[in-house]
Amino acid sequence: MNETTKARVLFVDDEARILTTMRMLFRGQYEVFTANSGQEALELLKTQPVDVIVSDQRMPGMTGIELLRAARELNTHAMRILLTGYSDLNAIIGSINEGEIFRFINKPWSNEDLTTTVARAVTAARASAAATTHAEGAAPAPGAPPAVLVLDDDAEVPAKIQAILGGDFRVVGATTMDEAVGLLEQERIGVIVSDTRVQDNPVINLIGTLKQHHPELVSVILTERADAGTAIELINQGQVYRFITKPIHDSQCKITVSSALRQHHRLAQTPELTRRYEVAAPVQAPPPGSQTGKLMDRIRGLRTVVKRWV
Repeated sequence: MNETTKARVLFVDDEARILTTMRMLFRGQYEVFTANSGQEALELLKTQPVDVIVSDQRMPGMTGIELLRAARELNTHAMRILLTGYSDLNAIIGSINEGEIFRFINKPWSNEDLTTTVARAVTAARASAAATTHAEGAAPAPGAPPAVLVLDDDAEVPAKIQAILGGDFRVVGATTMDEAVGLLEQERIGVIVSDTRVQDNPVINLIGTLKQHHPELVSVILTERADAGTAIELINQGQVYRFITKPIHDSQCKITVSSALRQHHRLAQTPELTRRYEVAAPVQAPPPGSQTGKLMDRIRGLRTVVKRWV
């Protein structure tokens, strides 16, 4: 698509007043399409390619997650944003595992936040559109594949994941964030598999800082106790790739980690694609000089080390 043409944005909501608000808010800036149901949106997408899809989650007949999952098949390159007015962890996890959401926005939203988010999604869609096709055909990098770093309080989890993945994969384990950063400084890592909390500390700053400064790294979250707020943060500030629920199921784990390694390869070989996984600014950064702050500084210094491996 020519960069001088207006971006095409589709808004989907069963409430007519919200669609009217969207038209008024974005008219003149984008070519705006609207649909009042998931099915209507899918019919439109069969004939009208768009850059960004913004959908409500709770709609009769078809939820936002179901729509965005189907839309991903019809319009691979479109960026996907989910709006919701209620907290539902299963829906949030589904948005990552099935719809690959760029951002999760709570209703009622701030117009400034919404317009900024849509603008970033448009930029990402256009920057990555041409690169996506090229990335699919990229040849594997020479040498041994990168390792999978497993971060979990339970020291037995890395061995369990190694057993599930088999000998074609190399797993290294850490039980603290300090150990994890140390391994990142020493090893060629492609995928991080982490619990939401380690030693009772949330991993959001670690995951978010890694994605910001080292965007080809792909994160998978292990969860058995995550709340909706944590999951939203991990989407918006960490662009996590997938969730794996505990107790770990062998087939889900192997499929997810294999897919994550392929995603790492695509991002490493085609850096333009990383625009699709741009992270939001942290809500609260760790204080400078704190232990967490020092770890984040070490992560920022990883870039030159990691580039040696790619």
